[in-house]
Amino acid sequence: MSLLPMPNCNQPDHSKLPDLSSLRPNPNQFSDIYESERGKAIWKFLIRPDNIVRMQTATDLDRAAVEPLGKGLLAEFGIEVAEDRMKQFIGHATRQFMEALGYFLDRQGMRITGENMFASASRYRSRDQKTMVISPESRQKWMETTANSPFNKWLNAQVRKPHGGLDRDKLTEVAAQWGVDDKYKDLNPGQARMTIGIKLRAIVPAEVYMPKPDVDEKP
Repeated sequence: MSLLPMPNCNQPDHSKLPDLSSLRPNPNQFSDIYESERGKAIWKFLIRPDNIVRMQTATDLDRAAVEPLGKGLLAEFGIEVAEDRMKQFIGHATRQFMEALGYFLDRQGMRITGENMFASASRYRSRDQKTMVISPESRQKWMETTANSPFNKWLNAQVRKPHGGLDRDKLTEVAAQWGVDDKYKDLNPGQARMTIGIKLRAIVPAEVYMPKPDVDEKP
């Protein structure tokens, strides 16, 4: 199980996402792609508010900004979008978006694991976000106090499959039981579980998930 840093409370509010539709491209060495119909279409795809949210969410989770976009890009533009120079163009455009949102380049060539059209890409950070270094002791403490907290045990028992993967339908059902709408169908399972879990934690009474104290039976 990989440990994902919690988003910094001072990071951009996704509900007040800046409108980047007026952002003028800086083509640099990719003028030929920017001026093509395909390049213009990819720019419009990347600058869509839902994809900007994906970039920000990935960045908040200490991931490369383009990591959640691979599947959508392939579905929209076909296998040609995975060509090296096209991916470089996408990375160049993404940097413009992230810097316009107040992020700075933190690391280039960050490896992306799992099935993705990007093998590596750049990671960004907000100006007021500091790099989080997780020690073995901190990881163990997180496992004891957060990952295995009574709330997470209660929720995971309802939404995890036998092999440990997330059952998205069951997550939606539990959310609905507590009046939380699943508006995160475009997020990956881990992001959806985190977001809905945060909302549920705020409204589910502690007595629902806290262990019941042992009570000695009286004769």
